[in-house]
Amino acid sequence: MNYVYLSPHFPTNYYPFVIKLREAGANVLGIGDTPFDQLSDPLRHHLTEYYRVSDMHHYDEMLRAAGYFTHHYGKIDRFESHDEYWLETEARIRTDFNITGPKTAEIAWVKQKSLMKKIYQQAGIPVARGKIIRDLEEAQHFIAEVGTPVVAKPDKGVGAAATYKIHNENELQYFLASKPPADYLFEEFIQGQVVSFDGLAEQDHRFRRSGSLGG
Repeated sequence: MNYVYLSPHFPTNYYPFVIKLREAGANVLGIGDTPFDQLSDPLRHHLTEYYRVSDMHHYDEMLRAAGYFTHHYGKIDRFESHDEYWLETEARIRTDFNITGPKTAEIAWVKQKSLMKKIYQQAGIPVARGKIIRDLEEAQHFIAEVGTPVVAKPDKGVGAAATYKIHNENELQYFLASKPPADYLFEEFIQGQVVSFDGLAEQDHRFRRSGSLGG
């Protein structure tokens, strides 16, 4: 198996996955922007080869790296980073090289919060009322419907980055004047406990899951 690991050096706690892949017999081919000699010793030792790019946001460099690995090792079987930030880049490479996994046409459903709501609603799962807001009039109409406070978050974003809680008209005006240049999803604010579940399906389809409960 030819497994290309995008950003194997960051976060730093991901390198054991590279070790176990190599021990299982895979060619683990890394792409990153850190010089090879600055990678940790275990990571350097277990990578089959490493291709350094100047900037991981430059797609043409990613394309050349994947092409280099294909030329030297054959078809790429998997292209992953295990980091939500790179999901769209992974999907684009998979599409261009016909690699197993989510392609560009599918990735919006796991990146855009507004589309995620539609999936939950189709499954009959209640969701907080939300709407993509692009101007003051849309925001005021939504707030009149759900009340305050409201939560404003990037429709495509990682974690809670650039997320705001808006309580009144002054805060709304300030947000619209200073927000990052991205589509924002407004949601009604719901007080309660946060419960999350993570699952992993093994090769024989057995399903393992874990849960966490937070305030």
